[in-house]
Formats: sequence, C-alpha cells, structure tokens
Amino acid sequence: MLFASLSHVVWIRVDGKGSFEISGQLRDFVMRKIGTGSAQFVIDLDRCTGMDSTFMGTLLGISKEVARTTSGLLDVVNANGRNVQLLKNLGLTSILSVDEKAERWITERQQLGQELSACDSVKLDKQATANIMLEAHEALAGAQPENAARFEDVIHFLKKDLKVNGSAAC
Repeated sequence: MLFASLSHVVWIRVDGKGSFEISGQLRDFVMRKIGTGSAQFVIDLDRCTGMDSTFMGTLLGISKEVARTTSGLLDVVNANGRNVQLLKNLGLTSILSVDEKAERWITERQQLGQELSACDSVKLDKQATANIMLEAHEALAGAQPENAARFEDVIHFLKKDLKVNGSAAC
C-alpha cells in the first residue's frame, strides 16, 4: 500500500491484491490517521488486481469508522470491472462510495505524482489476523441479508479458532 496526504484527503493506493494480508495494515493506518485528525480518505484500486472478502469487509469497517468523524468520507476510486463486480455482489456499492466513472478527485489525481509513499508495514500474528478476518466477515454479514448465509461458516470457524487459541476477542 502506498499513501499520500494531500491538502484535505489521505490517498491510499493498493498495489497488488487487496487481501487479508494487508487488511490489518489498512485498518491500522486509517485509524492512526483518524487519530491525528484526518477525516477524508480515498482508496485507489487502480493497481489492485483483486480483492478477498476480508479486504472488502475491512473497507466496510473502516468506512463506518470514518463516517463517525466530523466530515468523514471514504471514497473508493479506480476499481476495475472485476473489483466493482465483487463489491456489487456483496451489496457494498450501496454502502460504500464507489466512483466507477472516475469523475471525482480529478485535481488530487493530478497532484499525486511522486507524493505516494509506502505505508508502515505491520506484521500481525495469527490471532490478530484472525480477529481482523472475523471483524471483516461480521461486517460483510451485516451488509445485506444474503451475506449472513454466505459468511456464516467462515464466522463460525474464525470464532472457534479464536476461542481454541485463547483470544479475548470472542
């Protein structure tokens, strides 16, 4: 993941696959930025080759955190057709702000140039990763009624795994 803090927006670009492997880093980065007063975020999927359910659930979760801030906004931009379809299949395009036509943030897109920097990499242990996966899938299950059945087994497995491994999160 790369980011740039422009005048009023934090731009985050996902290079490669949006997966459980970077979901914790994305969540933690956004939460740190919210803690320092940032409220507007753009998630740029121009170079995102695909997304797994944990990543999409994390997008949903952070969008709710951003919405709690004054003037909070999270925009998803530059998603390719496949990524838009993944978001639509889970009902997320009705919840997330997805700029399918690349009509927003035109000035900011031009400013990016060399502004993008690598986000601090955070290596999470197995339990922390499982907690992020559980939070993401619970968010997806609540996004639309059909998702509850889709993710019921995953949620059950993650809760069981966390309980067996002694996590306090469950």
